[in-house]
Parts: sequence; structure tokens; C-alpha cells
Amino acid sequence: RDKDARVIGALGVIGPTRLNYARIVPMVDYTAQLISRMLR
Repeated sequence: RDKDARVIGALGVIGPTRLNYARIVPMVDYTAQLISRMLR
């Protein structure tokens, strides 16, 4: 998000239909937070 709290990007996962979402979603969230911090 930018300084006005607008979303300026997205992060996603491409995988099989039976992907373990309970495991992957927290990893994607954590990665997005790290990238956001690095871009500030």
C-alpha cells in the first residue's frame, strides 16, 4: 500500500488445485509484508 493506503501491487501463488492453502496463505502474507517493508 502507498502512503494513501491504496494497494499498489499484488502477490499470488500458482499451484495445483489441491494446494495446502492453510500452509501457503500465511507464507504469502509474510512474504508480502517483507516486500512492503523493503520498498518503504
